[in-house]
Amino acid sequence: MRFFTLLFLLISTHALANDTSEVRAFFNEYVERSNNFDVDIAELYSSNAKVRTLRDGSESIELNGSQWKATIRKVMPLAERLDDVSTYTDVRIDPHGEGYRVTALRSSALKCKDGLGYHMDVELEGGRWVIVEEFQETISLSQCEPSEELAATLSRVSDTLRQYLPMDLDADTRLESVEVEGTALIYNQRLHTVAASELNVDQVETSLKQIGVQNACGDARTSNLIDEGATIRYATVDRNGERLATVDISPGICSALVQ
Repeated sequence: MRFFTLLFLLISTHALANDTSEVRAFFNEYVERSNNFDVDIAELYSSNAKVRTLRDGSESIELNGSQWKATIRKVMPLAERLDDVSTYTDVRIDPHGEGYRVTALRSSALKCKDGLGYHMDVELEGGRWVIVEEFQETISLSQCEPSEELAATLSRVSDTLRQYLPMDLDADTRLESVEVEGTALIYNQRLHTVAASELNVDQVETSLKQIGVQNACGDARTSNLIDEGATIRYATVDRNGERLATVDISPGICSALVQ
């Protein structure tokens, strides 16, 4: 009996080692494809996958596998123009559910940020490994130091605008303050005639995003500033100070619109 128990343990350990090697190779393929901006990386995901992004430590965004595949094909060209690559450290592979979990720390070259949480769960589906769940942390604003020229420009723009604040932009919108954070120029504005409870916040956020892109990319000076590495943020609250939307116009977005 001890012989068969030992034999079973040896076979199980060997199978586990083989699976772990396959999963590591799968993860390495994922990283290589991602950093080569290969849109076919989408095929590494199960259509039933759950993909969750935690932005700025508080805002959670979740998509299913089909939605994420479509998103990859849409945004990958922009990621390539921005050279948005990631590296992974402290990689671990452990049995999880019906497959394995790969856990790592992600570093974003574009955002100059290390230590971002990451994991992927993989399972066999139709005889091949696929991603059934993915989680990653990300940040909205770059942590990169601005160039001296960009820092001076952002400071000059914000100092000029502050002389006229608060400023009514229209009958509903008041620009209350402007601040600089790293490479970002942040416009803090208030819809002072409405409360979030009176609105469909999702529709308002969609509208504010469209308006933000139009305003930033439609103005030559602002668009040039973005192309030089700045992010323009429109942070909008309601009359009570409750968040309605935060819209970031990052480098590459304006130029992508005219492609």
